Amino acid sequence: MKNITTVILAAGRSTRFISNKSKLIHELAGYPIINHVFDTAKKISGKNIIVVCNKDNFDELKNILIGCKFVIQKNQRGTADAIEVAKQYIKTKNFIILFGDVPLITDQSLKKLIRSFKNNNSGSMIAFKTFKPKGYGRVILKNNKVIKVVEEINASPNEKLIEFCNSGIMLVQKSSFYKNIKLIKFNKKKKERYLTDIFEIYFNKNIPFSFLVSSEDEMSGVNNLNDFNKVDSLFQNRLVNKFLEQGVLIKKPETSYFSYNAKIAKKVIIEPNVIIRNNVTIKSGSIIKSYSDLDGVLINEDCSIGPHARIRPHSIINKSSKIGNYVEIKNSFVGKNTSISHLTYIGDSKIGNKVNIGAGCITCNYDGIKKNKTIIGDSSFIGSNTSLIAPVKIGNNVKIAAGSVINKDISSNKLAIRRSKLKIY
Repeated sequence: MKNITTVILAAGRSTRFISNKSKLIHELAGYPIINHVFDTAKKISGKNIIVVCNKDNFDELKNILIGCKFVIQKNQRGTADAIEVAKQYIKTKNFIILFGDVPLITDQSLKKLIRSFKNNNSGSMIAFKTFKPKGYGRVILKNNKVIKVVEEINASPNEKLIEFCNSGIMLVQKSSFYKNIKLIKFNKKKKERYLTDIFEIYFNKNIPFSFLVSSEDEMSGVNNLNDFNKVDSLFQNRLVNKFLEQGVLIKKPETSYFSYNAKIAKKVIIEPNVIIRNNVTIKSGSIIKSYSDLDGVLINEDCSIGPHARIRPHSIINKSSKIGNYVEIKNSFVGKNTSISHLTYIGDSKIGNKVNIGAGCITCNYDGIKKNKTIIGDSSFIGSNTSLIAPVKIGNNVKIAAGSVINKDISSNKLAIRRSKLKIY
């Protein structure tokens, strides 16, 4: 919708969020909090997005938000001041205000907000109901219109009992909005200009805001670490429900964790205590067993992974292969019908089809300077406790005896064995 700009307010100092970096770049399911908001905004406004930031978080935000305009709020004088600094960059008649720390907002809710916006001289806002309204601005209504929003710091005892709260998200007509925002005064207690004062100004001019009711969960913001965990859990529930609807069996989903961009096909089984990190694809019929950790990998059809398997980025596991307990794989290609069942490390390797790698095998891929490649051909058998010192190439149908140390290429159809002589005293 190119005719609506989105302004994302992201200039807060995150003083309640105790961390060594801005809360906005903390990852929610493997993706920075503000990126969730930004991606939703793109569905509404395309490239018509303005991010209001501060001088301290500008550099980190510009590196992760591409295709928008940044405006720096030089002085922290409240949300009304923050939205004023964006004025000259808003080129559309109407615009939406979002918050960089409210990541669960959906484009469906914003489209409903747009449909509810009927009077071009006023605005429409999103409200929600909660049984724990403390900390939120309370929405005061009359004749189904917004009279005003009272912030917690200014609320009377009776107003604090109100369970109808302001999300802060609104859609407004630019020219009318900026005429009226000039009337917002500094709050006497906090010396800031609150954007929420706009509602009472509009009501007094007989052009009151309409409102849309959304769920409390979707409007949840991140102010502190407790809030982060709450929002994180809500987002995980959203992902789990999506996968279940698509035909993925997730056993005890509350024990597992999924990245925002995980792609999991139907008829996949996820056992308890599994972690699916960024850029993971799991195809139909595979099972991911308990305590496995997948990161940046492709698991093809009908594979068995785990339990206690760790598969690291740039790895591909092909159809009907087995990666067993306490196996770690990194930057490797594993062919079809291959079995790597126990206590093994495979790094920077290309493994063929129908290969069997025994327990305790290691590809010694690092020589202290660079990573080296191991290649194992089809139908080869690598005996338990073998060390393959890369770079090394093992041919097809090779058998390597248990306990061997291999530092030379072995051609196809050979048996290799290297052991110290057993001595008994």
